[in-house]
Amino acid sequence: MLILIDKILDYTYDIVVAIAMIYSIYLWVKKGYTAKQKYFFLYLVAVFIVDVLGVVFIRKAFKIHQTYLFFPFIIFSILYFRYFYIQDYKTKKDHYFLNAIAAISVGMSLYFQFSIGFPKFNNNVFLMMILFFLLASLQWFLYIIRFVDEQNITVKQSFWVSFALLFWSIFALFRMYLGTWLYNYNQDIFNVINFLFSICNIMMYSFFIKGLRCVDYNVLRTFNSFKK
Repeated sequence: MLILIDKILDYTYDIVVAIAMIYSIYLWVKKGYTAKQKYFFLYLVAVFIVDVLGVVFIRKAFKIHQTYLFFPFIIFSILYFRYFYIQDYKTKKDHYFLNAIAAISVGMSLYFQFSIGFPKFNNNVFLMMILFFLLASLQWFLYIIRFVDEQNITVKQSFWVSFALLFWSIFALFRMYLGTWLYNYNQDIFNVINFLFSICNIMMYSFFIKGLRCVDYNVLRTFNSFKK
């Protein structure tokens, strides 16, 4: 029964990721939205290649170790969301903070991974991505509180992306640290945590789809100019 539920969640995740990717490509090809959706289709294509095709086809067909897919993807994810968020910020201190956490996350990821070498994967690299997502999304929420504009927050793509990343990163931290202990203490609870995390992944990309539906409202540099 648990195996069946796990497979259903895996297939559901693949479908939701595929829908998100196809919709983002539709916005790009049919409506010409590239910068307006902040090139989100690039990130979703990367997710589809690594998480969907990578698991089912690429790793098996070419016998590639998962580290050679996941490590570059993590670096790309950090750099992409650095680009995604910096479009909204007008203050130098927000630029500095975002650039700093991105540089630290990438730098530490490179250090951790190359310190143990390939193909073994250093879990601290995954931790760096989680922390970057957490800090970057929190920074956006603090920014929107400081600089309120006339646009409803729920029609901003950045709101749904930030909510998704914040939601996911908190749960990922919980699973990463509590999961190891639970695995040795109670296997049943550990399995429940894994199921919940799978649902969390599905919800994150569902929020991304919701954000893409707000792209028509996206205006680059929607906030008033600030020189702080």
